Amino acid sequence: MSTSDTDATHVIGTIQDAAQELYDELLTTGSSVRLSEVVKVLITNTKKYAGWSGELQHYPSVKDDDKPLLTITANTVLGVDDWLIIEPMVRAHCDLVQARRMEGAQGLGVQPTGMTTSEALQLYKDALELMKKEAFQCQPFSVEVPDTERRRDDLFWQWIL
Repeated sequence: MSTSDTDATHVIGTIQDAAQELYDELLTTGSSVRLSEVVKVLITNTKKYAGWSGELQHYPSVKDDDKPLLTITANTVLGVDDWLIIEPMVRAHCDLVQARRMEGAQGLGVQPTGMTTSEALQLYKDALELMKKEAFQCQPFSVEVPDTERRRDDLFWQWIL
């Protein structure tokens, strides 16, 4: 993820570009999800991804004493690797929006098609859990264990006191 397309070598495009591509595909399958909703879903889920992937730590802050700042908008550029992790969750979220719309339309006499809201919600929760696992990153670290019994004992008491 980046704020400009020069930061990444393999990009899917901006969030707006990815949303337009997904919207065009959903439109051919009979989905009633609008482009503005797809953009909102994509921004929301990209924020979740950024939180779990540690992306927020990679962006410099505006001031030296501030925390890092990453603003995710429709103009944020997505890398291909980011999109591959986010896409299943975004598709599941769009299915959830569609299912809620169909259940809401039942009161108007529309015959519902597709997944129920509970099925779509479970699919979205599963996609969210998968994204958390795929997005989580941790820097490698090592733990030193003292050689002698005495040093281990000293180390133990340092932690206690």
